[in-house]
Amino acid sequence: MFDGKLTEAFLSVVREGSFERAAASLHLTQSAISQRIRALEARFGQTLLTRGRPCIPTGAGQTLLRYLDRIRLLEEEALRALAGPGEGPSRLALAVNADSLHAWLPQVLAETLAGSPFTVELQVDNEDYTHELLARGEVLACVSARPDAMRGCLAEPLGALRYICVATPRFAARYFADGVSRTALLSAPGLLYNRKDAMLGAYLARHFGIGEGHYPAHLMPSSQAFVDFALLDVGYVLVPELAVKTQLASGTLVDLLPARPHDVPLYWHAWQIQAPMVDALFRRVVAAARAVLRQSP
Repeated sequence: MFDGKLTEAFLSVVREGSFERAAASLHLTQSAISQRIRALEARFGQTLLTRGRPCIPTGAGQTLLRYLDRIRLLEEEALRALAGPGEGPSRLALAVNADSLHAWLPQVLAETLAGSPFTVELQVDNEDYTHELLARGEVLACVSARPDAMRGCLAEPLGALRYICVATPRFAARYFADGVSRTALLSAPGLLYNRKDAMLGAYLARHFGIGEGHYPAHLMPSSQAFVDFALLDVGYVLVPELAVKTQLASGTLVDLLPARPHDVPLYWHAWQIQAPMVDALFRRVVAAARAVLRQSP
């Protein structure tokens, strides 16, 4: 059996990132938190937390974190069933990529969360990295570009998010008056999300033979900023088609390469064992996502 005081201290350190902040959040001394963590590690015979800045779970700590999160949800579901609808909401931690959050996920979550007893905590990262947050036990499910399921998890295809290369008509006239070419792309600035963002580089390499880092680009760590800065003629951008439907219809943005869209298949990864209400919610999320994203013929 888990000792509630020990696991509470562990969860608080993971959540707050330090023993000091965990102590403050639980109204305890830092020494008391340290003693509880040492007692929990002695109970399992393994180090559960790295003592760094921030403190993060070790492999064993990640395993414990995943089980504690699911136990919390099962307990809350049982309390809700016994105490009635007055019991407070349960928190679900999910990891998503920024483009999904910008282009389609709000619609899906609005449909699936309406009337549900859950609140959502979203963690945002590149679609190739959200999987790592699930592996570390920081989230219960994630949207990822990886098709392979981690041990103990399920991976379900959601559909493809289609990206198109867009710019304003003014920008296109300035840089691509003779068409989008390798030569033009070596001088026209693009927009990248951050240094993890390899999508534009891969796209330019595939279609124009331009090597990674051999093209000018601004770093804009916001999917909305992509659209905003493109509209201000700052650069061209590879952006989800769903995110710029209005601008395409009005002509404020144009598709520079309509014959060369880029489809990114997305997958829903979640732990196999979930509380029944969580599992039911996740099934609704998957169904709603499939209705929005592109499906293979």
